[in-house]
Amino acid sequence: MHQTNPPLGISLMVAAMVVNASKDGIAKMLAASSYTPLTILLIQFTVTSLILAPLVIHKNGARALLPKKYPGQILRSAFVTVGVGLYYWAINFIHIADATAMVFVAPLIVTALSPWILDEPLGRRRTIAVIIGFIGVLVILRPTMEGDRTGYFIALISGVFLAAFYMANRKLAGSTPILASAFYTSFFGVILLLPFLSLYWVEPKMEDLTILLTFSSLATIGQIFMVAAFSFAAANIIAPFVYSQIIWATTVGYILFGAIPDQWSWVGIAIVGVAGVYIAVREIKLKEG
Repeated sequence: MHQTNPPLGISLMVAAMVVNASKDGIAKMLAASSYTPLTILLIQFTVTSLILAPLVIHKNGARALLPKKYPGQILRSAFVTVGVGLYYWAINFIHIADATAMVFVAPLIVTALSPWILDEPLGRRRTIAVIIGFIGVLVILRPTMEGDRTGYFIALISGVFLAAFYMANRKLAGSTPILASAFYTSFFGVILLLPFLSLYWVEPKMEDLTILLTFSSLATIGQIFMVAAFSFAAANIIAPFVYSQIIWATTVGYILFGAIPDQWSWVGIAIVGVAGVYIAVREIKLKEG
């Protein structure tokens, strides 16, 4: 067990968010090069599985590669496969920062549904935070204004599936080591995607192998950093820093594509971020107290 080190835990979480945003930027570049979202996702899951498998064996033993609850693990992987696949589709249409903000609706949905699915009380304060968060989503969407909102709605649906993934995580919490759980997610993702290969597969070009490996490695490193962050600091200290990904997504979007969210998107992003951070902190305080 690691010694408690909050500054290191925070640094690892922020680093994970930087890596994830960078990975998303590369995914957008790959999509522009004619790779389909599911091709990108299959490559990511395959490389992640190959990297995590020996790490799981080293840390938890070979038996840890076999999950105890197959149906639950497969269902959870299905949720994240659809959710991330939709996210990679969404960034074909909209800025990475906007897509990231829309996906952050997931914690709001989890909180809103927690009394019925997770048997967790909601409470007045968290109810208000959820409502405010959804107002932020509406500000980003601006459904009554002109312009193509396709990418925003795809990202919103992605957030719904990721919310289901987070709820499945809670249901399965405690039954599986965290690193092994990350391996199951990517491995079963590969199994779920392979039967439909002929419908979406785009054969990688030799000149793209380096960027594809970089992309997949970043996806894996991001997961490892997140797992490590929670081993060095309590969740209530580092969970709010997950929302720093919106900042890094904006930075990556500007550096790679010269894209900056407009003023209304910034307002919506700020509302979603504040509501999300409040829910994260409040939820952990309730569990502690």
